[in-house]
Amino acid sequence: MLDSFNQTPFLHGVITIGAFLLLAIGLIGAMSKKNLFKIFLSLSIAEASLFLYFIGMHFEVGKDAPIVTEKVTEFGVNMVDPVPQAMILTTIVIAIAVLALSLSFVVNYFKLTGNLDIDKMNELGEES
Repeated sequence: MLDSFNQTPFLHGVITIGAFLLLAIGLIGAMSKKNLFKIFLSLSIAEASLFLYFIGMHFEVGKDAPIVTEKVTEFGVNMVDPVPQAMILTTIVIAIAVLALSLSFVVNYFKLTGNLDIDKMNELGEES
């Protein structure tokens, strides 16, 4: 009975639903919050859902990670494609750098103005 849960199509469905829910949570959080810090963290959650989906769609039951071991003697015999994993690792590093830069802008903006509410931001520095 539990073997049916360990099938690739079932797992792809679960990963798709989970990634879609995470994406929805991130996008709703980004659109509904007024705090800059919360907006950037919500966008980071949405971004992580896309990483999860992309890696999850390239997962196959019974195949090994692309690491040279005794089990994997030839390329492609019993291992998953390493290219999507390498692409996502690179994307994760870039996403962390972008998040760190944007949060540093948020911290500097808070030091200058004392608020993080986007409704209270002045347009082009004009006093209202």
